[in-house]
Amino acid sequence: MLRKVVDRAKKFRRSEGFKHSVAMPSRMSLHAKQRLNKGVFAIEIRENSGFFSAMQMVLFILMYCDEKNLTPRISARGGIYGDPEGKLDWFSAFFETVQTPSGAMPTQNVRTSTVRDLVQLGFRQRYEHRLQLKSASELFHAHFRPAAHIFAEVNSFCERLEIGASTLGAHFRGTDKNLEAMPVSWENFCRLVESTLAENPHLSSIFVSSDEQAFIDFFVAWPFSKPIKVAPAKLLANGSTPIHFSGYPGLEIGREALVSSLLLSNCGFLVKTPSYLSAWSKIFNPSLPVRLASPPRPDAFWFPDSRLWIEQDAQSGALFEGR
Repeated sequence: MLRKVVDRAKKFRRSEGFKHSVAMPSRMSLHAKQRLNKGVFAIEIRENSGFFSAMQMVLFILMYCDEKNLTPRISARGGIYGDPEGKLDWFSAFFETVQTPSGAMPTQNVRTSTVRDLVQLGFRQRYEHRLQLKSASELFHAHFRPAAHIFAEVNSFCERLEIGASTLGAHFRGTDKNLEAMPVSWENFCRLVESTLAENPHLSSIFVSSDEQAFIDFFVAWPFSKPIKVAPAKLLANGSTPIHFSGYPGLEIGREALVSSLLLSNCGFLVKTPSYLSAWSKIFNPSLPVRLASPPRPDAFWFPDSRLWIEQDAQSGALFEGR
């Protein structure tokens, strides 16, 4: 009985509602500070979580700025992907600004607020239910694009690995993801890839990406009827510890995560388990057909995978009704 009470207490402390309430004072202070900037919303991200978790924060900031007609000024330092001194802006190292904001920039010193968690902004409760895949992609691409050196690396890999419209991308997120998504066995995932190949005869090859070497070995040994190419990532999970907590150099972790997502976005079809990394492939390429192997858990039903699952479930229901 005591164990159940303790488990419930831990779950409550991890909940978005609890964290949102605790962060209220810092959130109010942040927004009060930013109102002094008069037209600019300047945020420095120092989040200690996955690369694309930080990208979710960027997306929410852009939604807020779009709604309030503000100019976003986003940087990211320290944390997992930056240097210990916080001198390097790793977000600017990976992404370029698409256009210079119109109008004169304010001449006064812009006050930058540091955030370490999405709840400090208060945007998830405000915008999560409004997010749509196409509009989110348009919003992000209106402001940012991957840096030229990232594009060059991705294009080089696509050419060498022959990744394109006839490629089925397969992404399996392992390690601790079962805390946020319904688990899928390796065998069932491979069978889902097989059925997708059978339903889409134009797919003539497979490109597989995962954070677990054991899964990659299992997948490559599976008797698929199509040739398999493996993602060129060198940094993989250390046992059950996620890549971003495995002590690798920060910039290298971020670069490989971004390159992996972009490589999957260049495929002609994507089969995946819940993961921000591969879900962002749909943001980078909104025309990419995606099949999600399982839903995120109800307490982690977050965009983009939440929207992917809702749309997939609706399509399956429509097909069933049409029979």
